[in-house]
Amino acid sequence: MQRRIGVMGGMFDPVHLAHLAVVKQVLNTLELDVVHMVPCAVPNHRGQPGASGAHRVRMLRLAVADEPRLVVDERELQRPGVSYMVDTLNSFAKEFPDAALVYILGLDSFLSLPGWHEWQQLIDICHLCVTGRPGVVGEIPAALAAEQARRRVSNVTDLFSQQRGKLMYMDNLDLPVSSSAIRQALAQGEMPAQLPLSVQRYILEHRLYF
Repeated sequence: MQRRIGVMGGMFDPVHLAHLAVVKQVLNTLELDVVHMVPCAVPNHRGQPGASGAHRVRMLRLAVADEPRLVVDERELQRPGVSYMVDTLNSFAKEFPDAALVYILGLDSFLSLPGWHEWQQLIDICHLCVTGRPGVVGEIPAALAAEQARRRVSNVTDLFSQQRGKLMYMDNLDLPVSSSAIRQALAQGEMPAQLPLSVQRYILEHRLYF
C-alpha cells in the first residue's frame, strides 16, 4: 500500500491536549503511517510566538513522546524567511515522491486559504483533511467553494483513490481549546488543565509565558 504521510503545521505555542487529540484521531482514522508536526518559524498571518522555536520544539517532543508515529519536524525553523506552507509541502513532496501527503488543518484555516501564499498550488501538492472547530462560522469564498466542489470526498477510500488533490472533512472533532487563552491564563499565574503534564512541568521549569 502507498505510504501515507500527514503534515500538521502550527505555532504550538504551547502544544495542548486538543492538538494531540485531533492529530491522533486523524492519524488513526486515515490510517496514516506517520504525521509530521511542523512548528512555524516566522508566521505570515499572526504575531510572533510567545516562546522561542527551541522551547516549542522541546514541549512538542515531550507531548508526543508516547506516540512514535508523531514526528516533530523542524524544517520551517531551519528555513529562513516567512514559513509558507506551500514551501513546506513542496519539500515533503520532494523528500517523499511516492507517498500520499495529507495536510491537516482546522476549518478556520481552511476558510482563509485564498489569502495564503500560492494557495492553489498548495492544494495540488497534497490531500486536505479539514478538522471542524466549534464556533467557527463564515461562508466559503467563491474560489475555494469551486475547488471544494471538485475535490471533496466523503470517505477514506475515495480520499486515497489518487495520490493528491482530494479534500475530506472530519467535522466531529469538538475540541474548543485556544492557545491564546492558555497563554493568557499562564500570564495570570494559572496552569491550564488543557496542557499535558510534561508540558506543564516544562513551562514551570523554564518560566515561560509568565
